Amino acid sequence: MACARPELRPLPPGRCGKHFLRDMEESRRQPLTEKRMEKIGVATEYQVGIDIGGTFTDVVILEPASGRLSLGKSLTSTDNPARAVIQVLREMLGRDGIAARQVAKAIHGTTLVTNLIIERKGALTGLLTSRGFRDALEIGREMRYDIYDIFLELPRPLVPRRLRLEVGERLNHQGQVLVSLTPEEAERAVSRLLDLGVESVAVSLLHSFRNPAHERMLRDLILARRPGFPVSLSSEVSPEVREYERTSTTVANAYAMPAVRRYMEILEKGLAELGMGGRLYIILSNGGITSPQTATLYPLRLLESGPAGGALVAAWVGEQTGQANIISFDMGGTTAKTCIIQNGNPLRVNEFEVGRVYRFKKGSGLPVKIPVIEMIEIGAGGGSIASIGPLGLLKVGPESAGADPGPACYGRGGKEPTVTDADLILGYLDPHFFLGGEMQLDSKLAEAALQKKIAGPLNLSLERAAWGVHEVVNENMANASRIHAVEKGIDPRRFSLVAFGGAGPVHAYQVAEKLRLETIIVPAAAGVCSAFGFLLAPMSFDLSRSYIIRLEELQWERLNSIYAELEARGRELLLDAGVPLPDMQFIRSADMRYAGQGFEISVVLPAGPYGPGQLEAFRRAFEKEYQGIYQRLCPEISIEGVNWRLVATGPNPQIGSGTWWSRGASLGEALKGKRRIYIPGPGRYEEAPVYDRYRLPVGVKFDGPAVVEERESTLVMNGPATAWVEPSGSLMVRLVRD
Repeated sequence: MACARPELRPLPPGRCGKHFLRDMEESRRQPLTEKRMEKIGVATEYQVGIDIGGTFTDVVILEPASGRLSLGKSLTSTDNPARAVIQVLREMLGRDGIAARQVAKAIHGTTLVTNLIIERKGALTGLLTSRGFRDALEIGREMRYDIYDIFLELPRPLVPRRLRLEVGERLNHQGQVLVSLTPEEAERAVSRLLDLGVESVAVSLLHSFRNPAHERMLRDLILARRPGFPVSLSSEVSPEVREYERTSTTVANAYAMPAVRRYMEILEKGLAELGMGGRLYIILSNGGITSPQTATLYPLRLLESGPAGGALVAAWVGEQTGQANIISFDMGGTTAKTCIIQNGNPLRVNEFEVGRVYRFKKGSGLPVKIPVIEMIEIGAGGGSIASIGPLGLLKVGPESAGADPGPACYGRGGKEPTVTDADLILGYLDPHFFLGGEMQLDSKLAEAALQKKIAGPLNLSLERAAWGVHEVVNENMANASRIHAVEKGIDPRRFSLVAFGGAGPVHAYQVAEKLRLETIIVPAAAGVCSAFGFLLAPMSFDLSRSYIIRLEELQWERLNSIYAELEARGRELLLDAGVPLPDMQFIRSADMRYAGQGFEISVVLPAGPYGPGQLEAFRRAFEKEYQGIYQRLCPEISIEGVNWRLVATGPNPQIGSGTWWSRGASLGEALKGKRRIYIPGPGRYEEAPVYDRYRLPVGVKFDGPAVVEERESTLVMNGPATAWVEPSGSLMVRLVRD
């Protein structure tokens, strides 16, 4: 499949400037060869962003000095995701006249780890733990996530009980040895576990975050017998208090390690065979990037790596358009993700659940303690399957047709009706312009699937059935966003919606209507925004250490020692990723609470070193955060520090400035024609103008209903609204309220 390559007007370089697409046809007439670049004085160094989703693989090539961008999109090769990446990148480089050696950096995000855990396709993993804690993974927190469900299903541990072995050792809460781990005991446990045929080992001993000596002894024994064997230590993966969460995190890390190691080797080998001149980097769930070597040691940090790029680009677009408060709405082929961006910063948390039994029920999944950009994800993508539930009601997802066989209209053997099939029937998609015309959609197959599975059984007309699918998926997404905002104490009506992903702009209008939002922003290259977002991420890694102490009892030398160790490790990771020492930054924070509380809040700390003189500053920082969240203080209760955190980060990437380039000088030149689309207000099909995104001039307003097409995505305004293109290139939509 050929890959689209819009390009950007070169302008003087600046910090994270605005970049936007030039017209496709002109770029094809004038391929960006090295000779042409020398003529216009553009540096011949490129960066590549790679995003592998459940349905599509997106690739962008960026020339940072000018901001010029080239786009590629292809169906994901589900049997070997790296194959589609190499294929698309090879096509793009050949088409654009770019030598592979000119690629200085490739940044990759993937859902591989998430899929491994959800589908239970990871390694056969063993667990070594302290005597008496073999069943910690099943006991958990001894809490029911739904107290009224008598058929409650708990998440199944990643390690079966027969592969969980105990060793006779014990530390107290200060890390002091109460029962030593003898070499004979350790050797016996290691031998027995390896003889059971495990492919990876997790080691999680009680209070090891205070003293990792016993865990390291077990690892040394394993590696002495099996050099290079995958081993995860809780004292390195998650050196924090709370035994169950720490063990669950370490086990999940070990479970994914062999597959991620193999995948990284295949991808690096493929890029090397292409002749890529630079290094491969991996984006993490917290929005930072790191080396493949670090990613293979901590593969769990990749859990939300793909969606993190979308949150970063939404924050960037908000900055370009003067919108500080954003709801990021990323809808692809398999899932939809929303993220709240407040005052220009995506919300982040230090704990996450994966593989939930029930998608919206907290506690029904496996807890992992990793830093992550907080997002709500639901099974509502273009490939989500529509069906009739047990009560005879229409439901959509979370099952997806994925890339193979895909929606019925793809003509690849899919028989189930999906969201994309419904959107095609409603007139929202042009069957001859999907992926810029590179992929044809079959309306008759979509109609047949929807008629057989939905319209016929429910005795509905085809158009009402299609609208029902569209409406259900919109309500699912709006409801998830609404609940997420309310849980954070946020009024969503004060936010703007940044919509992207292949299907995001198609559904953005109705989602915004349900959330009562006034403004929708659709960035240029909306269909591949997450891949571009990777190129906005700095080199970064989060580190932490538990030290539970009341502030008035703080041992300042010990705290300074903790941060010195964290900075040394962060410096090591950044050097491995190629960040020069002068460019490194270290940002400190702590998880604090009132003594006796069960959970903490994150508090930003000043730079060290620390001493008694900082006590009052720590107290004020905690009270400011606590007051902002809970609107009250408890001055009579002592404040406790629990986890001490450090973000080791490099500088933000430098991307050249650009302005929106349009081939059209008037709105009339952008008009491609008219198409009948379904308008929900009157409940009928009406003719609506269809505009070419690449010909829309800056500042010229047009009214909805209307459709705006680009090659990777389509904006559908199926109601009253006014839209225009900003000088930065983002398409602004202002909804008309009654």
